[in-house]
Amino acid sequence: MVSDNYEQNRIWKNIKLNDEPYMICFTKKNESWEVLLTNLIEIWMETLTDETILHKFKTLNPLLNLEAIDWKQLVMDMLNDIPKYIHTYTVELSTYRIELRKDQDFVKSRFSLDLLKEMPQQLWKNVTMPLCLSSMELARRYEILLDLVKQKDEEITEYKAEGAELIRKYIATKPFSEELFHVDTTAPTATDFVKTFQSMFHFYNKISLSTPHVKIEPRISLNGESDNNSPKIDENTFPKSKDEFVQKLKQDKSDKQVYSNIKECEQEAGPSSKAPILKINSTSHRIHKLKKNKKTLNDFIS
Repeated sequence: MVSDNYEQNRIWKNIKLNDEPYMICFTKKNESWEVLLTNLIEIWMETLTDETILHKFKTLNPLLNLEAIDWKQLVMDMLNDIPKYIHTYTVELSTYRIELRKDQDFVKSRFSLDLLKEMPQQLWKNVTMPLCLSSMELARRYEILLDLVKQKDEEITEYKAEGAELIRKYIATKPFSEELFHVDTTAPTATDFVKTFQSMFHFYNKISLSTPHVKIEPRISLNGESDNNSPKIDENTFPKSKDEFVQKLKQDKSDKQVYSNIKECEQEAGPSSKAPILKINSTSHRIHKLKKNKKTLNDFIS
């Protein structure tokens, strides 16, 4: 899942306008900047360029010598933390005008934002769609983790049945139950929605970063059957260079050799032998622990 670069570091901050909670965001888009304001119902926006920023700053600070100060850094400081530098605001029809002010040493600088109400498509693009994508990703991860926890419980049960004992008793866990998700919760308040929105966008920023796709093979369940319901990801994971390809071939050859040695040990032991053979799954190479015996795998291999 990949988004535009300017969406990857989008941080929404709380502000109050007309005693109502809003969220505002300042982000870079290509060669310009965007300021977004939303109450999760409507959205207001202004696009700024170097020219418009300079024009606004000159108009609002006519007595400042722009050559003697780093005027652009002053403006960026205010825009990166708008709630901190809000001085006044006014509402005119569908426009929010927000004035910012920063006092630094003997320099008092001002800047203004003129946020125009946008069409619902902008609300969808900048608010609703990222929330939907985050929800879909959370649901996907939930299913993966839920299935994994259930498999771990089955694996632990099998270990115990075969005589395995836990040395560090304090790390023992109880079998998982989905009823843990069905606990009563209090109804969320308006403030909670704001915090939830910010948390979801923080998560969206993480999953939007460009990461290489990983290929996941079909999982083998405990009974040896393939699980077709396992999550599958892009198959674009192949060795990127000749060295990686050679290394992968060597690893596969080594794995096959180990599996071959185990098969030979099983044949030499014979079906009537009481000595337990350590089993290695050829797909996941997980070692299944069997009952304790004086003979070990090294005895057979040597």
